[in-house]
Amino acid sequence: MKYLKLTLIIFFTTQLSSAQTETEIDNNFPLSLLTRYFENLNHGSELFDRYPILKNEQYYSIIGCIYLLEMKDEEIKKVAIARLKGISTQLFNEGKPVFLTYGMDSVGFAINKNENLEDDNQIVYLSIADCIIRNSEVEATKAFNNQTMKLIAQKKNKH
Repeated sequence: MKYLKLTLIIFFTTQLSSAQTETEIDNNFPLSLLTRYFENLNHGSELFDRYPILKNEQYYSIIGCIYLLEMKDEEIKKVAIARLKGISTQLFNEGKPVFLTYGMDSVGFAINKNENLEDDNQIVYLSIADCIIRNSEVEATKAFNNQTMKLIAQKKNKH
């Protein structure tokens, strides 16, 4: 089972990397955000004894949380959603609000939208799936983007 999980992670990471590199992209494209380790997430720490998998660093990333959403256990899924919201918040606080995208030509869409990251909304678009979209990717995108939208709205209301 452990090898199956590791194989799936490697497969998903490879799929995402190859989907992003099939088109010409510059070195500033935020692909690294998918696998970036976000160390300040404490969501699920109370469940470490029951679910040791939650301790692994790879599950403190966007792609890792998407993988956790593939699990059947609802507690693990709740941790994944909380971590995704935490990642969205951390990126927003760094001045890099991110929207996840998926669907046909979402890579091209993201590249096009990211051509000028200094535009009026300063949002970084990141494609997580192009043609084949899993429920976990839809769920992750919804939670992540809702958090980003909430933070943007709060910031606008303060000004």
